[in-house]
Amino acid sequence: KQAAEMGAARTVMAGLQMYATDHNGAVLPGFYTPPSGFVTDREGRQISGQEAKRYPWRLAPYLDYNVDKAFLASGQKVENPSQLAYIVSLVPTLGMNTTYLGGDERKSINPFNPRAASRFFNQGGVTRMAHVHNPSKMIAFVSAFYDDSRIGGKQPGYFSVEYPAINVDFRHSGDKAMVVFMDGHTELLTEEDLRDESLWKNQPNQNLAMQ
Repeated sequence: KQAAEMGAARTVMAGLQMYATDHNGAVLPGFYTPPSGFVTDREGRQISGQEAKRYPWRLAPYLDYNVDKAFLASGQKVENPSQLAYIVSLVPTLGMNTTYLGGDERKSINPFNPRAASRFFNQGGVTRMAHVHNPSKMIAFVSAFYDDSRIGGKQPGYFSVEYPAINVDFRHSGDKAMVVFMDGHTELLTEEDLRDESLWKNQPNQNLAMQ
């Protein structure tokens, strides 16, 4: 499962880069309302509502819709094909750092609200790849979990993770989560590691600042 999740990490990061290339360097929004008809599945069927707002189906075209490898790598089950769009959107293997990466319209600070946009950037949010000061130190995706008593409690996967390690699943090597940084490299980090708030935000590269 760890190897499968590492493969998923590489896949989603490649997709994130391709999305940026196709959108003049923009970061895929973490959670937002896309234009009507903008999000579809492999067969071209429209995906709307909450399923379209979460990141997976907006990233899927850049992964050739290989949703099993990218989003269901931790063994999430799809018993009914009609549930695929919902499950892929809600419980992908890796949660995105939606608060600071691309923006999350559920939050009080987000770039989609003109009144909050400047605060989003000032507090470490980014919407363009070129604006990430230190890609090797900013979290993009993390192993995630979803907890719902209606489906038997804690289950692997969730579309969003945030500081301080909310919805992060430490399922590897006993107590570690798979973390994917903006430069594409992965690490296994503990809960204590992920309580370092600087890893979640866009931080100035101090080495470059000193040059």
